[in-house]
Amino acid sequence: VRHPALIIILSLLCLANNAKAQQGIFRELALKGDSCMKIHDTFHAMQFYIAGVEADSTDIGIRRKLASCYRKVGDNRACVNCLDRMPKDSVSHDDMRMFYYSYLSLGNSAKAATWGERITERYPYDSDVTASLASLYNSTNKPERAEITTKNYITQCDSTNIFVNSEYAYSLFLQLKYDEAIPQYEKIIANGNDDYKSNFVLGMCYDGSNDTAKARKHLAKAASLKDDSSYCLYRLALTEEALMMDSLAAEHFNRSLETAMPQSRAFRTYAKLASVYFALHKYAEAARAFELAIAYDSDDKALNYYNAAQMFIADGNTIKADLYLRLFIEKANKPNNDEYTKELIETARKQLGRKQ
Repeated sequence: VRHPALIIILSLLCLANNAKAQQGIFRELALKGDSCMKIHDTFHAMQFYIAGVEADSTDIGIRRKLASCYRKVGDNRACVNCLDRMPKDSVSHDDMRMFYYSYLSLGNSAKAATWGERITERYPYDSDVTASLASLYNSTNKPERAEITTKNYITQCDSTNIFVNSEYAYSLFLQLKYDEAIPQYEKIIANGNDDYKSNFVLGMCYDGSNDTAKARKHLAKAASLKDDSSYCLYRLALTEEALMMDSLAAEHFNRSLETAMPQSRAFRTYAKLASVYFALHKYAEAARAFELAIAYDSDDKALNYYNAAQMFIADGNTIKADLYLRLFIEKANKPNNDEYTKELIETARKQLGRKQ
């Protein structure tokens, strides 16, 4: 008969061997995951890290690596869930950043702001999060919070960071503090950030301060850097009109219209809109849409005039119907017409009530 103490010792030795084996498996999984990450193989690294977490759910290091993998593949919800299982007193600066950027990517502004505030309070020199958090506040109608966040960094940490200074200046602009925003943008541009946004906002600041000449200078620069910005071109044209630069104003008003709705897209949009209105039996609206389609049709197709006429007929507007019937016949009446076009011309003539 074995002594009870011997049985206990043997059992403990067995458990120790099992624990040692488990630790060996865990280390191997972690090392394999790390090897994958060295060659940027996130997919297979995740499989090893997941298995590692299952082998030892208490190990913070491997959980952190798994969370980082989730961030890399864009699974921000999984990243947050993974980090949420860590002890709160073990959350590092990098973990906090993963929380912040994950919630930002998920569109959860409130939780992103919460983590952003924690980071800027605990790690005030983190300029990336400071600028990003200020941008979040500026884009969610909280420029006063952006001003506080950036001003704290500028006065206490670094006054030269262009990204932080840009968000600070923008927060002043959004609060209509033009006199304060102007010198900030002038400094940002002088320091080399002579881009579209800086010039556009500075131009708007000068416009808000009734300095039309300087407003035009910076809006013109912005338009030269981004010539497809309809609103910038519109604001530029307004300053040129105020300065009695009528030729330039006309040019930029027209360009603003063209960029807002390119001709080919405008034609297709109005033609489709006419079709939808016709299906809804809203003939007046369909007729008007066909008129607008005609205005944007670079090929000036005769069929659009016929379609507009039919809508005006359905709406009972005989004056407009007759106008578009005549225009259709004039544009479509060619010697080499196909049978379908000839039939439409004949129908149009009958609708007019006389031969053309």
